[in-house]
Amino acid sequence: MTAIDTRLPGLLKGNQPLFGMFVGIASPALVEMCGYAGFDFVVLDNEHGPASIETTEHLIRAARCANTIPIVRTLEPDILRILDIGASAIQVPQVNTAEQARRIVAAAKYPPMGGRGAAFSPRAAGYGFFGGAAHAKASNEGLGVILMIETREALGNLDQILAVPGIDALFIGPNDLSFSMGHGGDQKHPEVVGAIDAAITKIAGSKIAAGIMAMSLEEQQKYAGLGTRYLTTSIASVLGIALKATLAAMRSSK
Repeated sequence: MTAIDTRLPGLLKGNQPLFGMFVGIASPALVEMCGYAGFDFVVLDNEHGPASIETTEHLIRAARCANTIPIVRTLEPDILRILDIGASAIQVPQVNTAEQARRIVAAAKYPPMGGRGAAFSPRAAGYGFFGGAAHAKASNEGLGVILMIETREALGNLDQILAVPGIDALFIGPNDLSFSMGHGGDQKHPEVVGAIDAAITKIAGSKIAAGIMAMSLEEQQKYAGLGTRYLTTSIASVLGIALKATLAAMRSSK
């Protein structure tokens, strides 16, 4: 038994895409709203977002209250603390090599699958109420490991990264990839689009789920058609669009 939500790896093995929301605003209310709206998961952004470890723990609680899976985008040195506060999965940016991928998987798994440090008093283990062995087993089987492919180097090493055991999804980062390819910020450049499409097609043809952020219905349909099973959008984008549309409607009603 464990306090974490262990649904993600099983869901990613299915044929239906999962839909999630990137949340870079440290608001438990927004996280709950995403869950009540029906999103399968939220990605709490600790790479670019402002949340502290304590705030992230509250965001994870909010996700659990609203029955949406809490994933945390986190840098490699913070993996242990993020898992101990109850994240269902980690999403690690800037993964460029198979060696780095193996190191991240090992950090997320207890022995013998990895080298995660064991402490059963944190939230993920139910503060010690569930028993360490049961929690460790459930964690090793049910924690998700998602790695971000964001550079030309990572694309060149994609076959080797795909061969690393323990990865549940590979997520393409178009923005950083565009910079790495010399087209800074131009995600629509033909070379960038071609590289993304080829990578998603290759990942989707493996046993690992492909993921990407899709900012429009057209993009969502395109990437789903290529076999993507881990689709996200951004709460900041959604709120921005809704706020501008609402204000425009209010002004037009004068």
